[in-house]
Amino acid sequence: MPSFSESLIFHSVNWLGGFMRLLPLQAALWISRLVGTLAYYFDIRHKTIAYANIKAVFADSRSPAEIRRMTKELFRNYAQNFIDLFRLPLVTPQNFQDLITVEGIENLSLGLGQGKGAIMLAMHFGSWELANLSCAMLKLPYKVIVKPQTRYTRLEELLNSYRSCGGYVVLNRGMGTRDFVRSLQSNEVIGMVVDQGGRDGVLVPFFGRNASMSVGAIRMGLKWGVPICFSVIHRQPGGRHKMIVHKPLELVNTGRTEEDIVANLSQITKIMEDYIRRYPSEYMWFYKIWKYSDQTSITILSDEKTGHLRQSQAVARLLQKALAEREIRSSVQEVPVRFKGEFHRNLFAVLSLCLPPFFHQGHLEYLKWFLTGESYGRAIRVKSDFIVSCGSSVAAVNYFLAKDHGAKSVVVLKPGILGYRKFNLVILPRHEMPRQVPAGPRLVETLGAPNLITPEYQQEQSQGLLKRYSHLKNNLKIKIGLFIGGDSKDIFLSEHLLKVLVHQLTEVAQEISADILVTTSRRTPAAVEELLQKRLRKHPRCPLLVIANEDDVPEAAGGMMGLSDILVVSGDSISMISEAASSGKKTIVFLPELRQKEQRKSNKHLAFIEQLGAEGYLFASSIKDIGRAVYDIAKGKIQTKPLNDNLVILDALRKII
Repeated sequence: MPSFSESLIFHSVNWLGGFMRLLPLQAALWISRLVGTLAYYFDIRHKTIAYANIKAVFADSRSPAEIRRMTKELFRNYAQNFIDLFRLPLVTPQNFQDLITVEGIENLSLGLGQGKGAIMLAMHFGSWELANLSCAMLKLPYKVIVKPQTRYTRLEELLNSYRSCGGYVVLNRGMGTRDFVRSLQSNEVIGMVVDQGGRDGVLVPFFGRNASMSVGAIRMGLKWGVPICFSVIHRQPGGRHKMIVHKPLELVNTGRTEEDIVANLSQITKIMEDYIRRYPSEYMWFYKIWKYSDQTSITILSDEKTGHLRQSQAVARLLQKALAEREIRSSVQEVPVRFKGEFHRNLFAVLSLCLPPFFHQGHLEYLKWFLTGESYGRAIRVKSDFIVSCGSSVAAVNYFLAKDHGAKSVVVLKPGILGYRKFNLVILPRHEMPRQVPAGPRLVETLGAPNLITPEYQQEQSQGLLKRYSHLKNNLKIKIGLFIGGDSKDIFLSEHLLKVLVHQLTEVAQEISADILVTTSRRTPAAVEELLQKRLRKHPRCPLLVIANEDDVPEAAGGMMGLSDILVVSGDSISMISEAASSGKKTIVFLPELRQKEQRKSNKHLAFIEQLGAEGYLFASSIKDIGRAVYDIAKGKIQTKPLNDNLVILDALRKII
């Protein structure tokens, strides 16, 4: 017995179809466009998918407002397609030409002249139900394959009755090959669609990214020599339509079947792309076009802080690895996010928290109020499936763009006032984990900050550094890598501290016959840079000094970690400490100076250093004891173990793909 819901849907559609056939055509179309407009505003699920698909194709060439208008027009056109279906019983051979203009129908007749039947290949474009009717009205023996509605059988029977009233035969997808071949042997035309190949389709380029296309028609064309004519129908003013039937395709047939299928489908998708570009709101964008693609993209939103960018890059690399496990290739792009000012950044975060979720899609112009012109221009073209960022300042933009494009959002560090539930994944170092929020699928805890440091990365960066500074080659001395950061809100590096540090390191280097490789950061104070230049630039124990604000050496940090045996790191940067601890090298972190001594117990840098030190990932030392610490490590009296959060992060990323 049919369910109540099925009966309700059947009778509603049956009544609606009858009512639409009583109305004049223009009145019925006007009502359908009104219904389509309402659906655009209330059918959030399909609007989300359609908008994201259209944006993926047109973001580089159309404005956000144009993409939004395309999406709204799509809903209106789709609603009109239902009216066309409901009114199929009213179409007769006498009034057919008043409704549809057909161009190239002789191409199908040409194909039938070979006596092998013909395949009219189409996509879900325009009012394709009328395209099927056209063949029957033009006295061609025509059958069309449709996907069966297994859930609503009575509704399917009703719709098929509309379709067959024009004289063509409806066949269910999944019909046997024998029945298919028999129809072609009877020199009939079979209507098929090529898009929506699903799991069984073949991946071919479609708007620059592989999508699954149906292969049945191409296989028949290659195996049996059946002519294949691509056709399309699109709307004209006044409720009319124009149908175009292309000449039979000249199939590539080298005998290498699978390669030939890809080549021929690629030929077809180029034709499809041309029509879609011309009439973008006529394609049915409501399904996930690239769901089965083997290609995807990742966008990193950067606040232009080096430490934050490196953390985002580390997560993006692990995400690429997780995708590669599923045989999905991915590319990464970096987009800088620059706000007009601190006020604009804070206001944007507050509004992102307050505005309803549906507002965040299709309103990219909203970003123009807050971002600089260049940053806005790049942000509106983001069309990736994954968006990664680090730091609270760009978390709101991550959320906004992810909602706009239907992407997965990944945030490193606290996302500010937005909280954790608005993102697909938040990665927090242990020292930032809120006590009241337990780790879970959306919130993963790490020991340190995500970083790029792996054995492979260190080897690659070391080779680059040796190529740049050839005098470091064939040097078998012990190497001490010194990494100097800078000042922050609660901690700082004084000249006095650096004097003590340099004095102790040069003395212990002399004692153990070691070289010192030194690099600063962009945050290093000018006075500290000047001191290092004065004390180390020509020192015999310092073959390399890189001043980050003067020397452009991208491989400095990774290369020095790879070349060094012992790492000495200033305790002002959690990102840099995490990198050193992850290197596998014996690591010493010297404690920074506090701006207010009473802050010691609550300072996150000190808490982080002391906790990792207690667990053996590094050795925490005061500045006055740094020489002794280096000496004891060099003599094997102190050991540290490598930090590795990658497995935890990788597992969390696998779950959101």
